[in-house]
Amino acid sequence: MPFLLYDVSDGPAGRTYHLVGEVKIGGNSGPLPRLQAARNPNGVCPFGWHAALADLLAAVPGSRPGQEIVLDLKPGDESDVSLCRLRDVWGFSYATWTPLALRLECLFGDYDAENPTCFREAPPQSRPRRSALGMFLYVQGGVSGGTWNWGKAGRVNGALLWPDAFAYLARELGAALAAGGSPGGPRPVN
Repeated sequence: MPFLLYDVSDGPAGRTYHLVGEVKIGGNSGPLPRLQAARNPNGVCPFGWHAALADLLAAVPGSRPGQEIVLDLKPGDESDVSLCRLRDVWGFSYATWTPLALRLECLFGDYDAENPTCFREAPPQSRPRRSALGMFLYVQGGVSGGTWNWGKAGRVNGALLWPDAFAYLARELGAALAAGGSPGGPRPVN
């Protein structure tokens, strides 16, 4: 599941996306380890942290204002395209691995595209009403080091969550989704 960098523009007809290329957010040279370290200067372990889209983009070499990161959920599919805009990342870093929760906004879900490659390069104007959704993943890096690469089952895969990581990630992602996708919105009452 690749992470794609798009130039985004808002015009009278709506928001348009133009593919710049694939972007690496994992790995030692990606933004995830730098963001975790910046938020955890004392090396506390385990450590829960958050990065909004603006934080991620600022940490991606060569990115600039007016860009967004989009996940291609079905990169090899010959007809359906599913593209989701990345909004936030929460991490819960242990010594050498980090479960992640991603807040996404579905731009196109199972969209029947005649030419998926061309569609991904410049999707048509996205719909104004988009559904919010969450995803759990993990990287093999944490407070004490590691590669920060995606888990062994694939380029990007699901995470096994221990109670402390699950409680943190579910609380933070759940609050963002319950607030209608707006960061800093009201928290649900427990």
